[in-house]
Amino acid sequence: MSEAENETQEIVNHDLNSNDSKTIVIGSGVRMEGKIDGAMNSDISGTFNGKIKSDSINISPSGVLVGDIIGSEVNVSGKVEGTISSDEQLNISSSADVKGTIEYTSLKASYGAKIQGKVSHKGIVHSIKSVEDELPNMIDENKI
Repeated sequence: MSEAENETQEIVNHDLNSNDSKTIVIGSGVRMEGKIDGAMNSDISGTFNGKIKSDSINISPSGVLVGDIIGSEVNVSGKVEGTISSDEQLNISSSADVKGTIEYTSLKASYGAKIQGKVSHKGIVHSIKSVEDELPNMIDENKI
């Protein structure tokens, strides 16, 4: 190989090996099985069976995921069957169909979303005093 060909081959290899954005895209109509770990952004418009661990995960309206999702920010507009674990924000849109276990820190579920299964908050849940518990104190202190 000539020197020019070697340089061209090195540039091509470098371009193919450098995905600095750490982005995973599974397009509509694509089916994939396996495990994704360490991605920054994952966009699922096709079908994925397995486990995905990514900072930001988006399941589009055409997306189907069967398995486990672990992420900081998770947006679900498609179908998910399995476990969703979100460390920061979990958004479930009106077109979503979710079956399984949901663990969240902050949850936004839009009217019309279908959610079946166990839903639980991560972290500490502070006790909530009812109005009936506080009513005698409020009367004694003349706050009513």
